[in-house]
Amino acid sequence: MRDLKNVSRRYALSFATASLAICIGFVMQTSEAAILVIDEDAERYNSTEHVPTPNGFVGPQLSGGRVIPNLPSDHGHGAALVQEPVLIAVADDIPVGLLPAEETSPRLGCAPVLSAETAAGALIDVRLSATCHANNTVLLEHEGLVFHMKMPPEGMLRVQVPALSEAAVVKASFADGDTAQASTVVDSLAFYDRVVISWRGQSGAELHAREFDAQYGEAGHVWRGQPRDVGALVGGTGGFLITLGDSELSIAAQAEVYTFPTGISQRVGNVEVSVETEVTKTNCDRALSVQSNALRQGQLKDQHEVTMQMPDCSAIGEFLVLKNLVEDLTIAQN
Repeated sequence: MRDLKNVSRRYALSFATASLAICIGFVMQTSEAAILVIDEDAERYNSTEHVPTPNGFVGPQLSGGRVIPNLPSDHGHGAALVQEPVLIAVADDIPVGLLPAEETSPRLGCAPVLSAETAAGALIDVRLSATCHANNTVLLEHEGLVFHMKMPPEGMLRVQVPALSEAAVVKASFADGDTAQASTVVDSLAFYDRVVISWRGQSGAELHAREFDAQYGEAGHVWRGQPRDVGALVGGTGGFLITLGDSELSIAAQAEVYTFPTGISQRVGNVEVSVETEVTKTNCDRALSVQSNALRQGQLKDQHEVTMQMPDCSAIGEFLVLKNLVEDLTIAQN
């Protein structure tokens, strides 16, 4: 029985070996046949007639009707085909909603800062620091007194504003919405009388005060051409005028304020006050609007406004007096 099993194993091993040999031989014959076909086709490529292909290339015809295309060379027409540029279309528009909207970064340390301090003559010493608004226009406001000024290149502005209220509040604002505010107390305001006129643009309005029967051009004639300063208040003998606003700005708000020390005056009499305007090429044949108000012993009163049509441009150089706009000051004995 054992001899029969050994014989069966020998037959099985012999059969497996024979099958493996047959498979290896078949693979080798197939590979040799493929190499032979390639070699034969290569020889025909160099010896057979070249024929056109459906794609337009020219190449040799092989066995079975096959054609090997003649690929472009690096010279002649073939080089031009290889070097033909490839264009890629790129969209110029960015799809809406794919990118977040850009946010404006806050300007750190650029907020305007305003300060107000009481000064001699019932004035407010106003200082504005706005370095990020250098050369910009600022609007200053105080109790209905409004005027525009241009910020200096360094962004630091200083201006003296006649107080119109004991609890004085001053506000500064810029076109982009930036604002600043400051306040101070002006205890001495009740000792002064003031006349205020205001307008917009280059109207040419002028405030004139002729103290104690002074004539035009005399020492007691106070106006833009002879404004004096706060030093005129010493001894209570005369007043002074301040012009506010930048006349170079075509539509700027401007103002003029005349101040007389009524409470400490050493003289009695009248101060004749008038508003006049010269006809110029910038205001001729246009409407002129001027507002006025007066401060008496610390209280605002006598507010007026006048609008009139200026003469045509043939009247350039002439002066007009705007009547009933301001009242004279009466200085009584203290």
